[in-house]
Amino acid sequence: MPLEAYEEEVLEAMYDNRLIGGSYKAIEKVCSIIKWAQISKKYGIRKSCSNVLKRLASKGYVDLHGKSGNVASLKRFGVAYVRGKQ
Repeated sequence: MPLEAYEEEVLEAMYDNRLIGGSYKAIEKVCSIIKWAQISKKYGIRKSCSNVLKRLASKGYVDLHGKSGNVASLKRFGVAYVRGKQ
């Protein structure tokens, strides 16, 4: 299943801001770091940032961890995807 353009931009923003592996940041913090408001405005997305991260997690690109899945970081597969695009 191919990624949407906004999903690719989310992955690239997470990679650029080093939100990889053991980087434990709350989902709300991740959304502000990657500037979700600008991305959603650019692509006209009405989904919330947490829903997009959950979708990327179901595809295997992002890891949602923590006791209630409230912490996000890029998985190895997400890093490889971004590096392959560069």
